[in-house]
Amino acid sequence: MNFDDAVAAHIKWKVRLNQFIDGTSTEQLKSDTVCKDNLCDLGKWIYGDGAKFNKLPHYKDLVTKHANFHRSAADVIKKVEGGDKPGAKSLLAGPFTLASKDTVAAIMELKKEAK
Repeated sequence: MNFDDAVAAHIKWKVRLNQFIDGTSTEQLKSDTVCKDNLCDLGKWIYGDGAKFNKLPHYKDLVTKHANFHRSAADVIKKVEGGDKPGAKSLLAGPFTLASKDTVAAIMELKKEAK
C-alpha cells in the first residue's frame, strides 16, 4: 500500500464530485456504493493487509475518518440524486472538505507510525 497514492486518490475525489455535480463526469457515481468505505483501494487495504497496524493509535483514527469521508461523499451524491445541486455544492465545500482533510491527515499520521 502506497500511502502517498492513497492521499492523491482521496484528494481527487473533490474534482470527481465537482464534475458529478456539474454533469460533466463520465462516472456513474451512486450514493449507495460510495458510502461503503471498503471498496476503494485504501478501504481494501485498511480491512485487509493494513489490519496488521490495528494496534497503532492512528489506525483506528484512519478507519473512523475514512468511513466518515465516504459517508460525506455519499451525502453529496444523494443531493445530486435528489436534484439539489446547490445543496451538493454546499456539502462539498463544507462537511466533505473537512472529512477529506481529516482523512488525508490520518493517512499521513499512520504512514509515520507504520515506519
